Amino acid sequence: MTTTTAGAGLEPSRRTVGATTRPGLVLFMVCTAIFMLMLDATVVSAALADIRNDFDSSIDGLQWVIDAYALPLAGLLLTLGSAGDRFGRKRVFLSGMAVFTASSLALVLAGTILQLNVLRAVQGIGAAMLFATALPLLAVAYPESHARARAIGVYGAVMAGATVAGPVLGGALVTAFGWRSIFTINVPIGVLIFALALLRMPETARHLDRRTDWLGSVLLSGGLLSGVLGLTRGNALGWTSGTIIALGIASVLLLTLFMAWQFRSPHALFDVSMLRKPGFAGIAIIAVAHMATLMAASNYLAIFLINTMGFTPLQMGLRLVPISIAALVAAPLGAVLAKRVPTAVSLPLTMGLVVLGMWLLGNVESADAWTHFVPGMIVGGIGLGAITTVNQAAALTFASDANAGMASATFGTLRQVGMAIGVAGLGAMFSHSARAEAGRGLDLLAAHNVTVTPELRTQFLDGVAAGAGTDLAGAVPPEFASATPLLTETAHTASIEGLNALFTLGTVFGLAATLVAALAFAAEKWRASRR
Repeated sequence: MTTTTAGAGLEPSRRTVGATTRPGLVLFMVCTAIFMLMLDATVVSAALADIRNDFDSSIDGLQWVIDAYALPLAGLLLTLGSAGDRFGRKRVFLSGMAVFTASSLALVLAGTILQLNVLRAVQGIGAAMLFATALPLLAVAYPESHARARAIGVYGAVMAGATVAGPVLGGALVTAFGWRSIFTINVPIGVLIFALALLRMPETARHLDRRTDWLGSVLLSGGLLSGVLGLTRGNALGWTSGTIIALGIASVLLLTLFMAWQFRSPHALFDVSMLRKPGFAGIAIIAVAHMATLMAASNYLAIFLINTMGFTPLQMGLRLVPISIAALVAAPLGAVLAKRVPTAVSLPLTMGLVVLGMWLLGNVESADAWTHFVPGMIVGGIGLGAITTVNQAAALTFASDANAGMASATFGTLRQVGMAIGVAGLGAMFSHSARAEAGRGLDLLAAHNVTVTPELRTQFLDGVAAGAGTDLAGAVPPEFASATPLLTETAHTASIEGLNALFTLGTVFGLAATLVAALAFAAEKWRASRR
């Protein structure tokens, strides 16, 4: 792994950057950009139900609304961080803002679910450019350590604030103006920040000797894309179909080649020496697991609250506030925990709270009100907020000072991997369980002298599997109007079955991840004792 010494490999004209620019203005531009891209990661939860209705989308299509945004962040974040070092972070920031803003405008005009998802991927590329350059830009604007710490504190608060605001702001916009408004709002803000950055943001030094590992990025992105595509299409094509098996093999092969290449590449995406430390594996497992469980599951809970419980998007957003507030309150407590409690204890403990939250969210019954979910949201939210801080602090213990930024980006990548895998895997479980329960319910309708045509059966099962909930019963043909109460009950029961199965899978996966991480930390402690 090559490192760049001060002044080495810098473009002469770029060694001194715009010191006259007020650092507060840079902080404003960076934080506004981060607020937008984090908001777009969470705001869509309020829009998924309306998107499904507008495009008559399957569960696969809805999964890709989220994963198409997360995958570029996972596959390109490290690469674009290196590109910013080499070509100039202002250039990459401006490019990212242009891509993000233009794709947001295009999303407003999307006419099909395929167009929407392709454009979400483009938007994710722009978000990756912004995310990769945000902290390095702040580091240059605030060279003094105490001022930098305060700026990064503001940056972290903005990220947390976007998470809190996402469901509520999204719900308000969707309720008042429709789902396209969640993307429209990005356009004027993006144009403003682009113009301001073009005129006032200083360029950073360019490390001309730093190369970008494009092959590593292609292998990583290809492996993740193959795996997520296999998970999202498994129910539709059959888990033993040749296509799904081929996608699984391709994913394993590409990710294996990626790891092998990282040991050989002269400009690897991350410091491979960290892989030799069991403690690194423990932190990585937690980074993936907390996103793949509660964070991913919250999107399906949002769909359930709208389509099955009948809330508007705004009402849904307000009912998800407990998880966001709990995370926001727990984040500073996590910083205290990170200083006073060893990582080997604090990370499994906080991940255990996430697992407990997942378990409390499950076991939903037909008569339960939305308040059933409040204890799970609070407990799980506390775990999420604490993990965010503890995980970041722990990650830096396995990297040198020169590679601290790389370590931070590595775990940012792992979190996006967790989100992509979780959305796909939990969605597949929901779809499978809801479809099976709905099928059993339709079979029982014969006892009530209701004969369901094959066409209606297919339409009904596809809708339930996509999370349409009780909205389906109101769209049946007139000749089945008398069966509407029975179909409503069937859709309701099937949706609850799917949601419970989703939470059960998340709980089991989270518990397994917690135990494996704890074993990895124990191995690291044993390894340290033998030195």
